[in-house]
Amino acid sequence: MAVSELNEDTQDQICDLPEILQQIEKHENKIIRILLDMIFRK
Repeated sequence: MAVSELNEDTQDQICDLPEILQQIEKHENKIIRILLDMIFRK
């Protein structure tokens, strides 16, 4: 893999990072809501 290809891949991954982090946050929030719901139902 040439350096320019590596740079392009890295740039693409950096551009994707905010979306990935947002998806992780949504999943974490969903898990927290489920756990809180389980606690309060007891």
